[in-house]
Amino acid sequence: NAITSPMVGTVYLSPEPKAKNFIKQGQAIKKGDTLLIIEAMKTFNEIKAPKSGVIKQIIALNSRPVEFGEALIIFE
Repeated sequence: NAITSPMVGTVYLSPEPKAKNFIKQGQAIKKGDTLLIIEAMKTFNEIKAPKSGVIKQIIALNSRPVEFGEALIIFE
């Protein structure tokens, strides 16, 4: 169960530079929870959980570019 990037952009794991990350490995999430943000063309897009589960692995790195379809998070 991978959450993939719906767009090309830059990933941010927290809402602002010194803030706590939205998620961490092993955390339980609910459908609709914000997992991370992708900035594309100066617009910040929240990536939300498609269903409830547990975060197994965070693949995306903070402030790094991602491509369309690239795996960001593994959950179960």
